[in-house]
Amino acid sequence: MASLSLAMIVKNEGETIERVLGCARAFADEMVVVDTGSTDDTVAKALAMGAVVRHFQWVDDFAAARNFAFAQCTQDWVMWLDGDDLVAPEHQQRIAALKAGALDSGLEAVYLRYQYPPFMQWRERIVRRDLWGSKFQWREPVHECIHGIDNARARFCDDIVVQHDPPADRLGKKSGRNIAILRKHVAGGARDERSLYLYAVECLHSLLKDEAQQVLPMFLATVTSKEYRYEVLCKQFDFHMHYQEPVPAVAALAEAIACDPARAEAYYKLGRHQLKVRPEHPQDAVALLSVAGMMTLPAYGTPEAEAYAHGPWDALASAYLRLEQFAQAQAAAQRALQFQPSRAAWLRALATCRLQDTSFEPLPPSWQEWFSSNLGRGVPRPALIGQLEAQSFTPAQIITALRSVEQAGQAQR
Repeated sequence: MASLSLAMIVKNEGETIERVLGCARAFADEMVVVDTGSTDDTVAKALAMGAVVRHFQWVDDFAAARNFAFAQCTQDWVMWLDGDDLVAPEHQQRIAALKAGALDSGLEAVYLRYQYPPFMQWRERIVRRDLWGSKFQWREPVHECIHGIDNARARFCDDIVVQHDPPADRLGKKSGRNIAILRKHVAGGARDERSLYLYAVECLHSLLKDEAQQVLPMFLATVTSKEYRYEVLCKQFDFHMHYQEPVPAVAALAEAIACDPARAEAYYKLGRHQLKVRPEHPQDAVALLSVAGMMTLPAYGTPEAEAYAHGPWDALASAYLRLEQFAQAQAAAQRALQFQPSRAAWLRALATCRLQDTSFEPLPPSWQEWFSSNLGRGVPRPALIGQLEAQSFTPAQIITALRSVEQAGQAQR
């Protein structure tokens, strides 16, 4: 059986260090923690958990710190985790099983899924130690990656996921740190495609309007990678919508679809946008969301996981409900429930609703009056159904409201 070292770089991870080392105990023969300047109890907790602790002076370069950490390891293979990562018990067992048979001299590396909402991507997670330095090394000062792996000699394990699960107050702090490192990196002359991509992404995520307007033209004029261009264009949509600029936002998604029509994010975002801004015409969103629902998670890039899971089907359930195509709405809800939808209770209520039942709970009288009176004024039915859904009324209540209006109309005739 192969042996496995865990290599970590940490700083002030006292809240989570015991959790991640507790996960690693299930599969690691050695746990190496490199501290880059903690001022909390990270080091004491790591030592108490049985880790070997080394110290590295921080130089605003994650690759340098990771290279140092890997150099401290002594086992056959090296796996890395961050201080706020989480490996569920079933995935711990699968990593342990890899050691028993899959980690052999024919492989150079193992890629695992890395989930950090809203994204999921492949990451080079386990590599052979005897090739470290001579063939492999970490590069890039932030969002670092391992260079030198021959993917023909790599294994991609889709059934093993590492989840990034930081404390709630951590993301904003890391964003400011990352943009500062990338700003310095590019100002120092870095013009490779990955550096410009990372810089553009950080500017968009950080909502730095002036800086983004300077970086994006340079990125678009320089970077030819379809993967990088697509992801920056999709992120531009969210950026422009934050600043209430729908025209360039939609234009970015249209360009993204032309750039890579085999990915789901742009169809999904555009479909949801149509459902929001044109609530009276949900059919405009159906085609886009249906295409998104057919896409599979790509083996490249940094996909937004929701677009390949419940997202399109959740939105389709709403669109079909507004069109009063109840069978299609229920089928979409059932598809969404195969994943982990954020509004599982509402979707489950829609999927299990017995349409032939006549004893559904009605809307409160004031809302039924609102619904009926607005219909009488000519407000489109789909828009009103969307408003009821937004108020968290159940599918059964919405269907009852529609039936009540129909029954009232029949009585008048």
